[in-house]
Amino acid sequence: MKKTILLTVVAMALAFAASAQNSDSLVFMNAGWSVKKIGKGITLKQFHFTGDHKLFDSHQYISIVEIDVKKAKGRFALANDPGKITQTSKFAKDSGAIVAMNGTFYNMSVPYNCVTYFKKNGLLCYENSEKMEQRDNAAVAITAKGVPFIEAADAQNPGGVVDNQAWPDRIEAPSVVASGPILLVDGKEAYLEECSFNAKRHPRSAMGIKGKKVYLVAIDGRSAEHAQGMTLWEFADIMRFIGAEDAINLDGGGSTTLYVEGENGSGIVNHPSDNKKFDHEGERFVVNSILFIKD
Repeated sequence: MKKTILLTVVAMALAFAASAQNSDSLVFMNAGWSVKKIGKGITLKQFHFTGDHKLFDSHQYISIVEIDVKKAKGRFALANDPGKITQTSKFAKDSGAIVAMNGTFYNMSVPYNCVTYFKKNGLLCYENSEKMEQRDNAAVAITAKGVPFIEAADAQNPGGVVDNQAWPDRIEAPSVVASGPILLVDGKEAYLEECSFNAKRHPRSAMGIKGKKVYLVAIDGRSAEHAQGMTLWEFADIMRFIGAEDAINLDGGGSTTLYVEGENGSGIVNHPSDNKKFDHEGERFVVNSILFIKD
């Protein structure tokens, strides 16, 4: 009898969770997205989930740049300036990029170094300098032709933590930036451990990929009235809703910045939180960024 009751309770809980997730997916899919063509094969989509259109029972502002690498005729690249911190928008403008997003985790004080693996154009700039746990279990790699792909540190256990911090050395690509946690692998959600970083709502940044399509996604946060940010389980859902098959979390929080050339004067399309205002002016100085440079 007890076993039957327990199974019933579990089934009800699973059904409730599935119902809530389905409800959120419908809210996401049916949103009146602002859609703007930035160039051939490049689209900016945005929506403010608030009022009667809350997502995950919270205020959310989501910005998505979708790039079809076959149609857009450009290349992805990494940007950094050793020993210095620079805004993502400046990295973009200095490189002639039309789209840019902040990259991986770094020290916010001298010597302003990445704390995860970072290789650019064949030159290893930074090795892992800290134990980052799940925040170092995947990488964005960029081929010689400027096409990105996402690779888990452990393909047999995506989401797990690897002890060998030099694991990105095996990735055959001239540019590699390690980050994490990995969110999706082949369309399935990767394991996420129960910890504060994953479970609290923060601004978030991610790259997702499906075939020739690359998605750069910024989730705003730290604004109780406008955008509360997401847990990584919620963010993984978003990446799946978008249609990504592989997805990786990048540095978030105050670093979360999405740049599109010519937008809003500064190019910043999301609402960076460092100035504690819900505007486009709170951009943080970072150590590295991911760029899309049109040919």
